[in-house]
Amino acid sequence: MTVRAVLHRCPGRHRRERETGQVHIALTAVTVLYGGVFVVSGTGQLAGRGPLRTPAAACGFSPAACQGIGALELLGGAGLLTAGYLTVAGAVAAAGLFLLTAAAFLYHDGQEDRGLRLWAPAVTAAVMLCVAVALPLTGVG
Repeated sequence: MTVRAVLHRCPGRHRRERETGQVHIALTAVTVLYGGVFVVSGTGQLAGRGPLRTPAAACGFSPAACQGIGALELLGGAGLLTAGYLTVAGAVAAAGLFLLTAAAFLYHDGQEDRGLRLWAPAVTAAVMLCVAVALPLTGVG
């Protein structure tokens, strides 16, 4: 019996393949969901939907700062959407969005905001950190 035949008969092999497939599906779903949200949000901030309509503008940021944040969100979202094809681009985009959302969390914490304004960036930062680590490890793409 060859080594290949022994490995092919490994009892846990199919289970591991199924679990790996489930991880790929979950990771793809998360990157597409968050990628779409960041593309829409970034596009809205770049388009300048009005002085107080964007979250950054409501926090007192200048129009140029709002557009800069929008550009970062748009680039990060586009990078997440390409994660299925370019794993490195998706991981870099997730790391950049982690830094952006961690900074948003620190800003809102410093302003003593509570509720969704504080926890939305915290949860998003945690998810982006997990995606940035998981993409290269799983090799999705």
